[in-house]
Amino acid sequence: LRSSSISTNEDIKIIAFADKHYVALAKVWYERLSSLGYTEHYIVCVDDKSYKKLSQGNYRLIQRYITNPDYAHPVVGFGRQLYSLRLQFTLEMLQNGTHVLVTDVDNIFNRYVPLAGFLEERFDEFHAYEMKYPMNLFQENGFVVCAGHQFIRSNSATISYLRDEVLGDCFKANNCDDQVRYNVALHKLRIHWNANPFGKDRIKISSNVKENDGLLVEQLTGTASLGDNGKLRIKIWDRDFCWRLSNDLPEKCPSMKKNWVAMPTKNDEHISEKRFNKVGKKIAMFRVWDNICRGGDARR
Repeated sequence: LRSSSISTNEDIKIIAFADKHYVALAKVWYERLSSLGYTEHYIVCVDDKSYKKLSQGNYRLIQRYITNPDYAHPVVGFGRQLYSLRLQFTLEMLQNGTHVLVTDVDNIFNRYVPLAGFLEERFDEFHAYEMKYPMNLFQENGFVVCAGHQFIRSNSATISYLRDEVLGDCFKANNCDDQVRYNVALHKLRIHWNANPFGKDRIKISSNVKENDGLLVEQLTGTASLGDNGKLRIKIWDRDFCWRLSNDLPEKCPSMKKNWVAMPTKNDEHISEKRFNKVGKKIAMFRVWDNICRGGDARR
């Protein structure tokens, strides 16, 4: 992607969310992006403790707190609260005219890609491939996209789509699973894809790891009608550019030259510090990734 004068005229932000438990990881994520040359990345603090801790450093922060965070139930409690907020805040940014890359603090950025280039491509939404969750939609559609990494252009089509199809009324109930919401919405659109995801000519991963075997590799592009709000133009990045797999390292490391972002999971066997908690292992994974897939090319 080439840089462009668009970058000086358009408001583009990168956002990732952090609570009090993820402060150390958010610092690693932020500093890595800074080292690559990004200047438009922000940490969205969802509680006061994370904001106070991060305010002590030189980080761009946004305060958007979760009301009565249910930390006692990290999946169906706090997790749903966080995903609900992430969808609502993304919508608000689009409504304010901001094009936004929504990502996770455990996503590993490996090179600088100017976000203005995505605007030049003229698609409205860019998604990364997930693995197989939700399984029923993977089986029906041939793929699922990842809620933890997408670039969305601010226009009437994406605002309508996110507000009416993805978010719906789940924010009011504080009960959004954005991974499910995005994929259900895409399924309902009946998108006209440039290639059949089930086509015999589609390149798929062959792996002994069940979560990875049969996953699509090549990019997909498509359009869908939104009625009065026109068409939604969608691109799913190829898996080498936005890498998301379960373990399979080093066998399935992506191309060093092409890979932009890696979203590795289930790699505990590569982390020598067995005493680490969940966040500690995620931080260690940055080093492990660089050592295994980038020849020791640390970016932190």
